[in-house]
Amino acid sequence: MLVSMLEILEKAKKGGYGVLAPNVFNEDSVRVCLEAAVELDSPIIIDVLPNNHKDLVSFGHIIRQMADEVRVPVALNLDHGDSYEACVKAIYGGFTGIMVDRAALSFEENAKEVAYFKKICEPLGITVEAEFGQIADGCDYAEKREEYLTDPDKAAEFVKLSGCDCLAVSIGEAHGEYTNGAPDIDFERLEELKAKVDVPLVFHGGSFSGFDNIAKCCQIGCQKVNMGTDAYNYGLQMLFEDGRYQAGENIGARMAGDIMWAGYKERTMDYMRVTGSVGKNWIKIED
Repeated sequence: MLVSMLEILEKAKKGGYGVLAPNVFNEDSVRVCLEAAVELDSPIIIDVLPNNHKDLVSFGHIIRQMADEVRVPVALNLDHGDSYEACVKAIYGGFTGIMVDRAALSFEENAKEVAYFKKICEPLGITVEAEFGQIADGCDYAEKREEYLTDPDKAAEFVKLSGCDCLAVSIGEAHGEYTNGAPDIDFERLEELKAKVDVPLVFHGGSFSGFDNIAKCCQIGCQKVNMGTDAYNYGLQMLFEDGRYQAGENIGARMAGDIMWAGYKERTMDYMRVTGSVGKNWIKIED
């Protein structure tokens, strides 16, 4: 059932757990995410990057229909909406959340642009996610980690100025694979952010950041955990390790897809268990 992203995050904050936000790019990826959520009786946030589908508006409507066919809470969120056009398309596509990603701008410009979309989205019931501090990529993690960390005092000021509903923070994680340095999560910084920022917090870069690290962050105070690369890579690994593929058998695109999506689903369920959201479905079928 499609719900507000803020509703999911507020319940997670009150309950002391996190909710997984896997990245998707087609109907198959959405379907296995919803299957995973149903099987684990867990809420879920479907994240879509602006350029991961040719028609963001139509894709949004497809996801909305799929979400309304399951009896678990589902939010649909634009991930890293770094342009005006992408954010507007997500609104037209029926997304229940948008990330207005202006973290590369100055403090003032970032807050101003987030506040602009907040005025548009609030009457529509659309949750606005912002980012303060920046999330490094795994390839430049060692060089960028310290520079990008979120300052808790400035983050509290940013939330007041921007009016954002939830905030992505940089606490030592990175997007994608860590090719230059291992994840070094600053749990003390997260504790301070939790104490000073009164909106739900978002952990970007769940892939390869470590199950124990993610679990601890959710226990401390992260309500949304983004993940994509690990599930996609694991799906490909399952295909490459399949005996028929290794034997050179022409298994066909449809069978290859089934193997890959089964792997993607398995890894998605692993992350759901780590966040603590299993069994947190509040939408129950009446007897």
